[in-house]
Amino acid sequence: MAHRAAPTRRPGSTLEPVSGGGTMARSRARPVSSGWPVLVAVLALAPAPARAARTSHLFMDESQLLPEGDVELENWLWTEGHIPDKPGRPVTSWIWIGPVVGLTSHLELQLPVQLVGSPEYGVIDAISLVARYRFFSREDDEGFQSLVRVEYQQPLSQYASPPLLKALFVVTHGNLHAFRVTANVGVQLGLPFLQSSASGSVSVLGTASLGISIPLGTELRLAGEVDGQLPFASNARPYPGQLFAGPSLAWSRGPMWVTFGCVFGLTHYSNQYQPKVLWGVTF
Repeated sequence: MAHRAAPTRRPGSTLEPVSGGGTMARSRARPVSSGWPVLVAVLALAPAPARAARTSHLFMDESQLLPEGDVELENWLWTEGHIPDKPGRPVTSWIWIGPVVGLTSHLELQLPVQLVGSPEYGVIDAISLVARYRFFSREDDEGFQSLVRVEYQQPLSQYASPPLLKALFVVTHGNLHAFRVTANVGVQLGLPFLQSSASGSVSVLGTASLGISIPLGTELRLAGEVDGQLPFASNARPYPGQLFAGPSLAWSRGPMWVTFGCVFGLTHYSNQYQPKVLWGVTF
């Protein structure tokens, strides 16, 4: 499969609480047929052709794509720890979840929703439309492979950043059964003029990442990455930029995959830690 840039909400963004709240209705659960647990166990344990995880990394994208016609439910969960230079900033958690559709052997679309929460609140933060285009067919897994990821993110709450347009160039070298190197270079544009309630000028944030991964048998990959981001405009966030590094472990079997790990801040302006888990199931 294929990674991901990073993610969608990058570390270090500042949240400002607003007044108001809501309630959530609790529905009565219906009895579940006793056959479902057996079916799930069979799908999980039965021998099946192994697929690579969409990414072996945490905040990087890779060049894998879904097969044409496949649909996957993908989920990311991560936490942003304290920033030494901003002791009052709370620990914040994020959830990214949505369907992924393989349209062709070159093109994939995603429609994720992003939620954010802290000890004081939790909101639906934003919705995105993501297109990932691979220059060579997904069946070609040798040598250099390149991919472009373009995302438009629309805020859904006053906690969120202004509308964002993100572009990421991805290049990998090495196949999924051997040592592999991955590099990401991207830019994120904050576009407040697209939202009547937002103010300010266009912001520009540059991102870059470098990662390596190696196979551990047929179902595991061990990876490491270095992620950096630097604002090119004074109103871009985070400011004055951040740098992270850390390991991850990816597991895949049949239609399921899981990647988890943690990156650690290398500067006083970076979050001290950012644990993350990503998983997906293909239907």
